[in-house]
Amino acid sequence: MKLVTYIGRAGKQLPGVLLLENIILNIEESARKSRLHRDLSSVRELLEAEDGLEWLERLLAEADIQVTEKRSDCQLLAPVMNPEKILGVALNYKDFCVKGGLEFPKTLKVFGKYPSAVNPTGGEFCLWGRKVTYEGELGVVIGKTCRNVRAGDAGDYIAGYTVVNDISANDRIKEDVQLFRGKNMDGALPMGPVLVTKDEIQDPMKLSIATWVDGVKVQDSSTDQMIFDIYQQVEYFSEFMTLKPGDVIATGTPAGTALQHEPPCFLKKGQRVAVEIESIGRIETRIV
Repeated sequence: MKLVTYIGRAGKQLPGVLLLENIILNIEESARKSRLHRDLSSVRELLEAEDGLEWLERLLAEADIQVTEKRSDCQLLAPVMNPEKILGVALNYKDFCVKGGLEFPKTLKVFGKYPSAVNPTGGEFCLWGRKVTYEGELGVVIGKTCRNVRAGDAGDYIAGYTVVNDISANDRIKEDVQLFRGKNMDGALPMGPVLVTKDEIQDPMKLSIATWVDGVKVQDSSTDQMIFDIYQQVEYFSEFMTLKPGDVIATGTPAGTALQHEPPCFLKKGQRVAVEIESIGRIETRIV
């Protein structure tokens, strides 16, 4: 399934399923017509329900009660608008470290982003005069509450995957010698356009990932370049905190960020950034 959050004809924020390229299932209205009715007003609430995705599968099977809207009549938002936690991983791609002349880390290097960093539409990001880079990344969305999960079992707790752009202010990171301000600007996490459930992705560790700025490809890699895979990441984070449905892990970025070009290609007003991951989708953001 391809889960979305969108604003439809009624002007209300809703959870949905992208059925075809231009057709969205209105979960709320379909459930209201169904014998399976329950109130689920967001993708996060759907994931928090113990049998949420299974319930949605049953709802989708009842074709006669489906209420749909045209995607062209809707505005897609970040699939998870209100995650409790956004967790980030730095220095996690082999090609990034090689290009930057860096040693591979022996342990995970991590940071946090606040929910205010989620870009509601992904459509625009404001520079505020900073030296900012794009960072195309695979986003892992947690589907079940977990604590002290081993890597071998971590897949059971993943709901699915999305595309994220972990926009970062390199000048703030350099000024502060730490990541907090540089990673937590308002709207610094465009995400989407869909959350693809894990059953649709054969191997999340073998997905092509690329970023373009004004049509020029600046990142071109694969998730198989990760030093610590997504299952090791879930194990690492769940050892010291409880991961909950809707939490997002930004799993690291490959080679080709702004500082790894000569001269550095920091984002400029008017540019368009697109991040695309195989089998998941593409998100585009205009810099203002």
